[in-house]
Amino acid sequence: MKNYKVLFLLFFFIVNSCSKEDEINQLNETIVNLQNDIAQLNSQINDYSFQVNQLISQNNTLLNQVENALIQNNALSSQIDDLNNLTNGFQDQIQEYVAEIEVFTESNQILQSDNNSLTTQINNLQDQLYTIQSQSAVDGLYLFNKIEILEPPFSGTMWDLPDLIKSSDYTIYSTSTYQGIETRLFYDKSIPAFINYPAHIYKVNFGDDLSVDFEIYTEFTQEEAESIEQKYAPLIGQLGKDLRKNIKSFEFLKGEEVASAQRTDDLNYANITFHTDWLTNLVETRPDGDKTEELLIHESAHLSIDSYVYGQSGWTDAVNLDGNYLSTYAKDNPNSEDIAETFQAYIAVKYFPDRISNSLRDTILSVCLNRFKYFDSLNLDLSIYK
Repeated sequence: MKNYKVLFLLFFFIVNSCSKEDEINQLNETIVNLQNDIAQLNSQINDYSFQVNQLISQNNTLLNQVENALIQNNALSSQIDDLNNLTNGFQDQIQEYVAEIEVFTESNQILQSDNNSLTTQINNLQDQLYTIQSQSAVDGLYLFNKIEILEPPFSGTMWDLPDLIKSSDYTIYSTSTYQGIETRLFYDKSIPAFINYPAHIYKVNFGDDLSVDFEIYTEFTQEEAESIEQKYAPLIGQLGKDLRKNIKSFEFLKGEEVASAQRTDDLNYANITFHTDWLTNLVETRPDGDKTEELLIHESAHLSIDSYVYGQSGWTDAVNLDGNYLSTYAKDNPNSEDIAETFQAYIAVKYFPDRISNSLRDTILSVCLNRFKYFDSLNLDLSIYK
């Protein structure tokens, strides 16, 4: 009887060992298959990157030869569509692999350590794909997942988009000098009217040879005026050069009225007015971040971009091709607010893709692609953001 027990235990041990060995082999085979799939996807993404670089080169050649931004991009539209289809395919594959790894882990077909390793590889591929897409935008090639959006996705971009520019970001602000008290023409929105006020005048200089005047109403003491200059001059120095080029002065008054930009047709008067209580109580203290820098982009676009774009056939064509607006504020004011509402998003997609989500980037480009192409055709100096 004892011999039977020994034989039975030996048989059980052999069968169990074979079963374990088969299970380990199956696990290893599953992991190898996944790794091969991931390696193949990696190779495909590398080929995709090569195609993107080739298309960027062709696009840049066309930019130097053709003036109309829409013609430039339509000449490559078929190839761009092919790349966007590849993008969507890669995203689908990545999601399939993520789901597959999760199923294998839950059913104990792979170990958690293998899950972590494979997931890391997948995340690296996702980051690589997103980097290719975001970097191509700097060169005017926009690759993204097209979303069908029929109505403006935002109320107002300055408030609804993320806090984009940080106070710690680079500023080209250089020096300032106090010029004394002079009478200057202000736009006082609390009246509202244009009116001459005595003002503390500061000449604010930037490292790219541009300058603006700070006109600070004498309801502020000189000490208060100096604090205002020291606070806001560096932030204005964070604007791209072509956003500052037409601004003559910044006017500061007390009060809760919203900011405004006003100019004459000849741009001899081109001023941005800030009521400081509104800035302090609403713009700078929002729970989602200080929006002063975003406000500056919006108001500066009114002075430095609007006059060169509204009424141009290329812009009108771009708006019609997009068929939508980024915000209801732009839709309600298409001939005065569309550019300012769109420009912050343009800077976000082109220069700060790491500060917005993939889905937000897809949303913006699905609405504003042709407007962005038109902005590209202006060859604006926004190099401070690079």
